[in-house]
Formats: sequence, structure tokens, C-alpha cells
Amino acid sequence: MDKLLKGEDFQSRYRFNGQLKTLSPLHVGTGEERDDLFSEKECERLKERNGKVPLVSTVMKDAHGKPLIPGSSLRGVMRHWLFNVLAGMGEEWAKERKYTDPAWDDLTQEQQIQAVKTEFSWLEILFGTPFHEGKIEVWDAMCVTPSLGSPDNLLHWNSESLTYIDTSVAIDPATGTAIEHLLYKTEVVPPGVVFEFNLVGQNLSDIEVGLVLMALQAFNSDIYPIRVGARGGRGYGLMRFDPGPIYRLEKEGLKDWISGILHNLDGEEEAAGYYALPQLDKAAQKELIQHVKTTLSSSLEGNHV
Repeated sequence: MDKLLKGEDFQSRYRFNGQLKTLSPLHVGTGEERDDLFSEKECERLKERNGKVPLVSTVMKDAHGKPLIPGSSLRGVMRHWLFNVLAGMGEEWAKERKYTDPAWDDLTQEQQIQAVKTEFSWLEILFGTPFHEGKIEVWDAMCVTPSLGSPDNLLHWNSESLTYIDTSVAIDPATGTAIEHLLYKTEVVPPGVVFEFNLVGQNLSDIEVGLVLMALQAFNSDIYPIRVGARGGRGYGLMRFDPGPIYRLEKEGLKDWISGILHNLDGEEEAAGYYALPQLDKAAQKELIQHVKTTLSSSLEGNHV
């Protein structure tokens, strides 16, 4: 099967919509620490007790102060999950490759592109490499939960940011035991917070659409679920994916789509952009996933795609 790149002649464009809901605590960190997340009263108590206000590792937030999951984080965990699943299926599906090999420098750009299309795995084509742009982009997942109750078991609960502060004991990696008097604090999103999910892809083949759908299903897996953010070993980062519509624009319908948008520019109809596109129904989604599974089985039996 021929592999198309994102920048080649337009064939199709998809938008996968849905929601991600936290099932366990979530920490997608900023890499920064702050000491101003406690109330004034709590700051005074902490100073009296410890001599200072402890630093807290903060989570990513949007312009409204609500938690946010960067699209790059979601894209990364989806790729990681797919790689672990596909790696044993053969190099045509997933492969660790040394992109800094000097041999690549001797190829022209046209030769590099041809090598990508003929030698690279489905996973590399889908997510991109240093030699070509990936075919999917995942948007930042914005929080759509307006508020939550104030759970008694969540310390330092902030009803505006929907976060609390978790205290953990540092573990000595050599002994596996707690290090005395060494605690660290982390800002955490509790279970029950919902984020809007959007993924768009261009020039996706049926196999690539099926791989995306498999990865989205993996959030709900009981055996090997996708985890988001830090501290997955402690049970953090579990989420449930509730699928929404999948919008699909194909080359044959491009002119009609543009005509429809122009026709509605001065009208009262709200459907525009992706929302004016036909949707991929549940039966078609199941068929695409089954197509990938059948093709994977064929690869295991030694038949190449």
C-alpha cells in the first residue's frame, strides 16, 4: 500500500473529537515550582512549623487559570502506546531508527523523501521524523469542567483552578525506603475533571485512521491503558475517553464543502468549517479498526502490507 505524506496532493482531512475525563489524579507539570499556592493563614502555619513555605510543582494551566493538557503530551503518550503495541509486529509498523546516521547526509531531499515513503514504518509516517512532518496534530485539551465540589479529603483545594496539593515522601532509590524529613509537594488535578479532545489528520490512509482509533480506545483499556502526565507508577494519569463525532473531508467533496461555506457566509446556519463535513459513523469506525487488526495479523503470519 502506498504511503502518502502530509504535504502531498490533498486526499483527505479528518477531525477526531471527544472528551477525556480524569479517573485518577493528574499532574502535567510546568517544570516550575512556586510557594504562593497556599492561603495566607496556611503560609503562616507552615512558616511556624517548617521555617519556610514549601515549594510546589505546578500543573499546566490555560489563560483562565484552569488545568490544561498540552497537545504535545497527548500526542506523545499516544505514539508511545502505539510503538509498544506495534514494535513486535515487524519493522513495517514501528522501528527504532538512527536519524543522525551520516548516510542520510549524502542523499538529496528528493531521495530522502523517497526513502521515507518506501522504508519508514507506518508509525513514523503517521507521527513524523526529522525528515518529514507528521500527519496528525493534537490540539491542547482545554478544561470544560466549570466547577467541582470541595472534597474533604483533598488538601488545599482550589475551586478556581480545580487543583489540590499532594504531599509525597521522597524514596531512596538504593534502599526503596522513605528518606526522613524529605517531602515534596505537587499540584494535582483530581478525578472527575473533563477536557475537550481534538485531533486532526491529513492524507490519512484507512490503516492510519484505524491506528488513531486504536490509540484513542487505549485510554479505556483495562489491560494496558494510556496514562497521561507524571507519576504513572503511583496510579496517576488514568483517563476515560468518551468519543465524539469524527468529521471527514475527502478530495471528491472539497469543492462542495467550499461552496457550502461560501453559501452560508451571510446565512443564519451555524454549521461551518469541520462541522459542515459528513461524519464517520460507528460502523465505519469499527470496520477501520478491524481492518488494522486483520492487517496486523497478516503481518504476524509473514505477509507484508
